[in-house]
Amino acid sequence: MGDWTGDLEDLVAHMRAGETEIGRRMFETRRPRRQHLAWLRFQIAREARNLEEIADHHLCRLAESTETSSTREELVHRLMEDYQEARHYAMLAYVYEGLGGEPLRWKMLREEIKTAAWYEASRREHARWDDFRRAGATLELAAALYTRGGGGALFCGFVGLGGGDYETLLAEASKVILKDELEHGASEGRDQLFGLIRNGEDVETARRVIVEMSGIRLRMRNEQFSRVLPDARLKEIEAGSIAPLTVPAMRAACSSTTADWFALYHARPKPLSSASLSD
Repeated sequence: MGDWTGDLEDLVAHMRAGETEIGRRMFETRRPRRQHLAWLRFQIAREARNLEEIADHHLCRLAESTETSSTREELVHRLMEDYQEARHYAMLAYVYEGLGGEPLRWKMLREEIKTAAWYEASRREHARWDDFRRAGATLELAAALYTRGGGGALFCGFVGLGGGDYETLLAEASKVILKDELEHGASEGRDQLFGLIRNGEDVETARRVIVEMSGIRLRMRNEQFSRVLPDARLKEIEAGSIAPLTVPAMRAACSSTTADWFALYHARPKPLSSASLSD
């Protein structure tokens, strides 16, 4: 089968880099405020999923099942993920409001995205996830999970921003988000996937799923950012015409994070100053 582990890791790293490129391209030129508010609102809606599950007593049910049908580690990991995702939601919601967006209410936002046209790309991604969970083989689901670390890759594109309070706060929030995603998502599915692969056919199945899910995610990100990359460039990225973004490189990008992001935000005048807005 050859060095299939390196091949699959390289494939995932190239697709991660595509998300980073989309994030960076957004800030290469000045763009209207509405365009920045649109990508933020899209991302905030995704981050609010864990709040919805907390409100639905998911953690209570998990705690009840701990030591019977679920492990102590599962509870700890879920508590950590919910804490981190709630923090991501809170930081990005503040940035959105500080940039001039309307006051957000996560319940209303989660209800809106069920039918909103602007969230269609994310619904397509989630629908494919549901397909794998419902009918996919264990190996296919593990391969799909291995692509989820791309969530941190997007924010890797923001860590060097500056010029105004919007950019500075987003850069600092992105370091926190990237660090959290590396902690609970960047290698999700990897060990399980690699443990399931037995032959060349399994490698090809994993490759097919990784290409499919990464492609769906890449196009979803491009729509989130008002199609900052042309379709020709997306195809180039899918073909591997981009430098890979490795996990060590992602870790280096978030090696230092601000001690209290929320204090930093509340200390800045509103609306936030920005070097990226054209209006």
